Amino acid sequence: MKRLDRAISSSKQFKPYYYKIILDLLVQLTTEGAYKSLKSFKNERVILTAEQKEILKTYTDSVILLLDIGIAFHEIKQFLTTKKADQFPN
Repeated sequence: MKRLDRAISSSKQFKPYYYKIILDLLVQLTTEGAYKSLKSFKNERVILTAEQKEILKTYTDSVILLLDIGIAFHEIKQFLTTKKADQFPN
């Protein structure tokens, strides 16, 4: 997560709330929607499975790469939201 923090904070379009929004979306993707925010996830003291850890790493690495190549925050949010919608269809 330190790499993600550095990537977000060094982004040209950095805003203080970007980190929380991205982390909350990563939690939702990793836990298949069971938790809506990092805060609720931490409050429950959930332990990620090996598969969930791999999913989290994959999405985190993707976000870092997108930030590194200069993709706008709203496009990264859209990427994660689209992945969430694909993963949990209504």
